[in-house]
Amino acid sequence: MSRKKDFMLIAFLSFAVMTCALIPILVANGGNLYLVGDYMTQQVPFMRECRRMFLSGAPFWSSNTFLGANFLGSYSFYVYGSPFFWPLLLIPESCMGIGLSVMFVLKHVVAALTSYMYLRKHTKLSYLAVIGALLYAFSSFSMDSSYYYHFLDVVAFFPLIPYFTDAVLEKKKMPLLSLSAFLCAITNYYFFVGTSVFFLIYIAFRVLYSQKYTFKDAARCIAFYAIGGLASAVVLLPSALTLLETSKATGSFSKVLLSSLTTLPQIIKILKGIVLPSEGILGSATGFVYASYCSNAAFLPFFGALFFFTALRCKEKTWDFKIVKFLFVLTLVPFGNGLFSFMTNLNYTRWWYAFVLMMVMVSLRVLEEFEQDRERAAREYKKSAGTILKISLAVTVPIAVVKILAAYVLSDFIESCFPKSLIKYLYSSGLTDKFTADDLRYLAVFVFLIVLTYLPLYLGIKKQWIYSAKKVIPIVAVICTLSYSVYLCNECGWFKAESTAAKELSSYAQSEEISYSSRTDFKKSYANYSMVVNEPSISTFNSFKSHATSDFCRIAGYEIGSMPTTKAYFSTPAIQTVLSVAKVADEDAPYYAGFGYTYDYFVVDDGYEFTKDKKENNRRIQLMTKACILDKETADELSYLLKPLENTDFDWKAASKNAAQTACVNFELTSAGFEATSVGEGERLVYFSIPHDDGWSAEVNGEEAKIYTLNGGMMGVVVPDGESDISFKFVTPGLRLGALISLLSFAVLGAYSVVCLIKKRKAE
Repeated sequence: MSRKKDFMLIAFLSFAVMTCALIPILVANGGNLYLVGDYMTQQVPFMRECRRMFLSGAPFWSSNTFLGANFLGSYSFYVYGSPFFWPLLLIPESCMGIGLSVMFVLKHVVAALTSYMYLRKHTKLSYLAVIGALLYAFSSFSMDSSYYYHFLDVVAFFPLIPYFTDAVLEKKKMPLLSLSAFLCAITNYYFFVGTSVFFLIYIAFRVLYSQKYTFKDAARCIAFYAIGGLASAVVLLPSALTLLETSKATGSFSKVLLSSLTTLPQIIKILKGIVLPSEGILGSATGFVYASYCSNAAFLPFFGALFFFTALRCKEKTWDFKIVKFLFVLTLVPFGNGLFSFMTNLNYTRWWYAFVLMMVMVSLRVLEEFEQDRERAAREYKKSAGTILKISLAVTVPIAVVKILAAYVLSDFIESCFPKSLIKYLYSSGLTDKFTADDLRYLAVFVFLIVLTYLPLYLGIKKQWIYSAKKVIPIVAVICTLSYSVYLCNECGWFKAESTAAKELSSYAQSEEISYSSRTDFKKSYANYSMVVNEPSISTFNSFKSHATSDFCRIAGYEIGSMPTTKAYFSTPAIQTVLSVAKVADEDAPYYAGFGYTYDYFVVDDGYEFTKDKKENNRRIQLMTKACILDKETADELSYLLKPLENTDFDWKAASKNAAQTACVNFELTSAGFEATSVGEGERLVYFSIPHDDGWSAEVNGEEAKIYTLNGGMMGVVVPDGESDISFKFVTPGLRLGALISLLSFAVLGAYSVVCLIKKRKAE
């Protein structure tokens, strides 16, 4: 077939596979793509918030992200850089569920097309590239990534990097490598790090194991790739500056050696993810749920790991066989996977989209080379099958036996004799839990997916129809459809998405306006419900918390360190005053004080540590209704205006009422900042419960004013006697410089393209 016909065939097949796989989910949810887990609690709410923010015309400050957050810096990891997000701006909010399903299908279609482009360059038989494209687009990595949704964007675009790297090595289409790097970088900067590490490994193997290419060719590839990375600075620079503001990033290098030891049990999951299909990211057939959210899935439908393990045993010294051996060893060693995230997380194997593509490519090469020697193929495949069987038994049977012993035989002994740290690990891994109906459900799906892959593969090799394009292509398409559909239905509880979340996601905001005057305490388990209904809340499920937000949470008793969810270790309604909460659920908050109330007293922050002691946290929050908490330097600077609070035994309810009386009037918080009017006697300190992130500037009566950090990480300004107009503006740090770097990079790339075009015309 011609490449044009192949492209049309792949587009049709991948569209049909994904559409058919989604039908049960869409039927169960009225045409909306509702899945489970992070997809429900993060992906959908984030896209609604991003859509709203961009339509506001000033997408800088997201008030619906907990207490407020740098929008462009916080959400480039999730949503807005992706081309699959932008079409959603054109549809009404009520159609978001349907729009997400369309984009979900489109991502897989693009993944199949881009992977075909790459695989076709490295195969002699076009039909092999077609089935390889399907295997890449619908691998277990893609299925597990559906839980996160935006991971699929990377799967879709990544094959362009090795494809155009090969082109640059051949001195062709060089600007397109830059554009591909730019596309991958703006789509997701975190995965761009992993892609860049793989790119360097790929270049090294292509040059070292080829007499055709030189280090000069490698340098050319790196240069054009770097230009693409610089061109994305308009997104990358603000993202990097925001990331450096988070405690999650700055604390990630601590205890690296200890963290490396925790990756050792993950080897079981890694090997299982290569030789056996993923039965789900939320559960396990064996009950071993260690590293459940680390993307330990690289299994290929139909091919499985048969041809990959055959490639590992081959002695060919070509670059393709060498690189897969290197990647296989790299993913097993403790620090290997950490390289793809600059050592910020040693457990994640989220770079496996690259590993999957290399597995598919080398599997096709094995199948192609062995086609002419069927006897050798039979011997090699038999040996590989034996290896896969041994590994499969090793990573499932012992775990199941240990679980049975721990849950049913030795549970009392473990509880009384094991150290607490080990018991905590056993609890978290699920090994001490008794089997449930869900475990049996995952086991049934697990067995079904194994049979669905390895039985047709066995028959295909034995009956020789694996070498027939007319037979193998439709069979692979059917296997991909069934495996993906069963996987999704299993994760959604057999056709039912999480009922509470699905119901709440069906809510629509009463207003799409980005203008707020207070917050709400929804008292719902659904942490990002505020983004769905467009009302700022005091809870969130988001991985990014700035230092300012973290410092306030440290004092108030919000736990944010280990999980994206903010868990509150306090119970006092005084939080309504401190955070300007006007409603609790559907009722008016009795202790609400508007934004911009004044302080007359202060206490010095002498090292408040985070604690889960609710009584202590209640005391701190109640304290903030009357006195602001300042560091020593700020306290000295404001000592002329504020008095130290000596008597901490006061009526916080009376203080709350007084705060409400001094609050600003005409307060309006938008996506560009906020404005308010403060009315009062004498010079005074006005407090706003909005995080003091980098990027804020303030004016009082048209003149620049200094912003003070209060209560750990919130903002305040000093205003003069009488009525004062207060204006705060937020500009994303690094946005202007990033835009300039991007423009210069595109200018360089454009100039190069023009010069090349002129030279080509002269040559002609």
